[in-house]
Amino acid sequence: MRFRGGVELSKFVGSLDIIPEAYRAISETNLSYELHTSPSGINVLAFNYCTDYTTRFLEGEFALVPSKNLQILHFISTKVNPSFSVNEAAVELFQNLGDDLKELENKHIYTPLIITGSGLGGYLAILSTLRLHHAIDVEESNDLQSAIEERPHWKFSFLNVVSKKDPVASFFSSNSPYKPLGTFLFCTESGCHTTFEDEYSIMPVLDAIKSSNAAGNNQICDYKNVLSSIRKKALYRGVSALGEFNLNLLRAGITLQLKEVGVLDHISNDQIEKMEKKQIDMIKSKNEANSYDHIKKLNEMKISLTYMEWYMKTRKRNGGYYDVYKAEARVENASKQEIVTHQRRLNQYWKKIVREKDLMPLKEDEKFRVRWLYAGTNYRRIVEPLDIARYYYIENKVNYIENRPNHYKLLEKWSNEDKQDSNLNKEKRNKAASLTEDSCFRAHMEEALISLRGLVNGGPVSNEKELEQFEAYVMCAINNYSVSPDIFLKGSSLMTWWNEYKAYKGTTYASEFAQYMNNKGYKSYQ
Repeated sequence: MRFRGGVELSKFVGSLDIIPEAYRAISETNLSYELHTSPSGINVLAFNYCTDYTTRFLEGEFALVPSKNLQILHFISTKVNPSFSVNEAAVELFQNLGDDLKELENKHIYTPLIITGSGLGGYLAILSTLRLHHAIDVEESNDLQSAIEERPHWKFSFLNVVSKKDPVASFFSSNSPYKPLGTFLFCTESGCHTTFEDEYSIMPVLDAIKSSNAAGNNQICDYKNVLSSIRKKALYRGVSALGEFNLNLLRAGITLQLKEVGVLDHISNDQIEKMEKKQIDMIKSKNEANSYDHIKKLNEMKISLTYMEWYMKTRKRNGGYYDVYKAEARVENASKQEIVTHQRRLNQYWKKIVREKDLMPLKEDEKFRVRWLYAGTNYRRIVEPLDIARYYYIENKVNYIENRPNHYKLLEKWSNEDKQDSNLNKEKRNKAASLTEDSCFRAHMEEALISLRGLVNGGPVSNEKELEQFEAYVMCAINNYSVSPDIFLKGSSLMTWWNEYKAYKGTTYASEFAQYMNNKGYKSYQ
């Protein structure tokens, strides 16, 4: 068995070879930034050290500034959290680079591109990379670091190579307002190195580096020898190397990582324990993320949706799947349990994907967008009625529309917007929908049934108006062919409501809907 400390560097660059090449590009950059081609043929956009600004930065001359009035950084703001803080020196430098840098970025946006920098040039490299990720929004965040942490697919775009003797590394400690983002590759001149990718592990190492470095040392660190030494050291450690630690493998691995870069003596056992816990959480999170390939998962959900469609078709004899589900609300059997399992799987998947699409909208492939939106619409029209039945007959609640789950609201909103964009809403339907288009139809129906029975039992006269509105709503849906013929099945909730409503209103009651039902117009509705 072998233990590998840190993360796969191949996420970033394919191999360690490109890191010295990237540093060489920085060394050869005389202007603020230059585009180089590495020996392996990859384009490298390099920002120089910005010596004057970096020295002043380390001396504490520049402060953090809020992003509120920084239009130059509009691509980082999000609808969830429009404000964050950035160092004013980086902002000033980034502004000075003007549109020429943006044009250069855009020329290479569809080709492999490594963006790198040293000192404050590294800060500029981060901002440049973020601008290339402009199409991706963020989850809830309060500062720049957490904005990136909420985007796992952004996070892996950043690799920070940090030497133990780099004064810039000493500046970023737990007492500093700055927080790490991305993955950190810590290294020494002897070639020892290790990687961490979460703040709870990175900050103790940065603190240890600060405590071990001489105060006031602002000498530029030369990474050439450090990077060349890395190639001579393997990233793996054998089991035998763990013998001196009476620890579990994960704790031993973290301990070896800290020992590797010479900071173990500066980190407490409590800090190591916190690092271990965070690593466990990250492993669990990665396992979920690795299995969450959108296209693959969407196809998997089709299996559950197909089962739901089968359930619909095989329950028509008993008033339709909605009423069968409702009748079996408190029944426990294998068939019911199976449908509930598929219902739960679909709900979990769509709640998660809708939340992602809402908070992190992607300019994704048009074909995939159409696929998931179409699948989401079918899911909503098939599964939401069952959630409505559960709401009224298992949870014993009322007013579903007011408490409707947000993911259903958003799926409906996006579907309507898509129709408007494609002008599909202008096409006149002349055939009954196979699925009732308004997935809340049953909720309206349940409320109408409650109002009717309340009226029969001496309820308020205002219920009369609500019932007339429901009549008009159903008749409009019939005229637009937007309801499924299943709503007229014998024993269905709508037919139950109609029979009770007809008995209450009397045989002389006349309305468009009453005439349609009395004449059995629904018999030819298809």
